[in-house]
Amino acid sequence: MTTIEEQARMALMAKGAAEQDLARLAACPPWRHAVFAGMMAALVATPAVPLPLRFGLLALILASIALVVQSDRRRLGVFVNGYRRGKTRMVAFPLLALILILYAASCYAALDRGLPAISLALAAASFVIGYIGSVIWQRVFARELGA
Repeated sequence: MTTIEEQARMALMAKGAAEQDLARLAACPPWRHAVFAGMMAALVATPAVPLPLRFGLLALILASIALVVQSDRRRLGVFVNGYRRGKTRMVAFPLLALILILYAASCYAALDRGLPAISLALAAASFVIGYIGSVIWQRVFARELGA
């Protein structure tokens, strides 16, 4: 018969092993980072396109979110929220703030100034930032689970 301390130790060891397994599995393929970056870029590009296309882009972004969640669940067995507790928030919130700033600048350029080319340039920058941010987030997540 095991003591409560031994049971607790065994449960902690099992939890640690499961986290390490998840950290190994969480290595996203490059297309997964590109899809996230594409969603960010599409969002920033929306002010540059005519209103009916804007709604189409927003619908595409929402559908992409659903597909990413479904793909992650199939690949990992779970979808890990980007705003989860832990050190990943130190990546997610600055990334979110930067994308929102680019979106606001895109709205100003396209809607107030009539310069859609600037919005598209900001969207391209958003893609690069989103891709790099996704890769950094994944590394922080894996490091946090593997620690």
